[in-house]
Amino acid sequence: MSMEAFEIYLPNGGTVSGRFKFPTTSQKASHLPLIVCIPGGSYDAEYFDVDEKYSVASTSAWSGIPTIALTRPGYGGSTPAPMDSSDEDATYAQVQGKFLNSTVLPHLWEHFRERSGATTIVLLSHSIGAMIATITAGCYKGTEGYPLAGLITSGIGTELAEGPRGAMLHLSLEDTGCVQFDAISKDAIMLQIPMQNVTDYEMQRHTDRLNQPVPLGELQDINTTWLSYWHKYAGSVSVPVMYALAEFDGLWVNSPILLASYKDAFLASPKATSEMIPMAPHCIELSLQSKA
Repeated sequence: MSMEAFEIYLPNGGTVSGRFKFPTTSQKASHLPLIVCIPGGSYDAEYFDVDEKYSVASTSAWSGIPTIALTRPGYGGSTPAPMDSSDEDATYAQVQGKFLNSTVLPHLWEHFRERSGATTIVLLSHSIGAMIATITAGCYKGTEGYPLAGLITSGIGTELAEGPRGAMLHLSLEDTGCVQFDAISKDAIMLQIPMQNVTDYEMQRHTDRLNQPVPLGELQDINTTWLSYWHKYAGSVSVPVMYALAEFDGLWVNSPILLASYKDAFLASPKATSEMIPMAPHCIELSLQSKA
């Protein structure tokens, strides 16, 4: 069971691509979310559609909920978000988050609303994708042309693990435009292979295929500036928020106090929840806990 590929042309002349799965149903639901999955750094839409065992398509079919996996701007067939030199808030993530809100999501909704049968959009985001989705939801006013109803984040937190952060900062000094992660090191941090028995070793067969070049801008942003301004956007999110952090997340420090502090930053949300996912690595969706 796999997802179908798509590519949509945007008004600025760019494109956005990804995959979708829309379950067939004869019933018309009065409330049906379209889940838009936003992957983290070094992954494109295939992160949510690895193979038949590890694909959001199976969950989509079982639940009857239509789902899109997005290839973020700057990855694969999705052109980079255009820079606005007049915008003072112009970090990499802020530019991309605002672009998703103003352009990408309205056109996804226009393109897929009728076909999906959905009545709203819920963003499901991971890691750097969660940074960007939080900015998107924090900028959302309700006049953009799509109905945002919820935000789900994971693989992000309020305190970076210093060891991996130092390694990421070292990589971000490369003057190449993009960084290609070493597969073995990436598996250790993202999947906890071989340190913890939380990921099927078979996943390593897919590591090279899934490993996409990371734009330097987003790597620098998440490791240097994000934690200095994230409360501005989190505090403006006006939709319900569900947050999870893996027990063995290699990039973020996990504790009950930090989980609560993340949740409490969403001051305008009518409901925010947080929880720790036991026996899971940073990339929950690629782990033995993926179905849960």
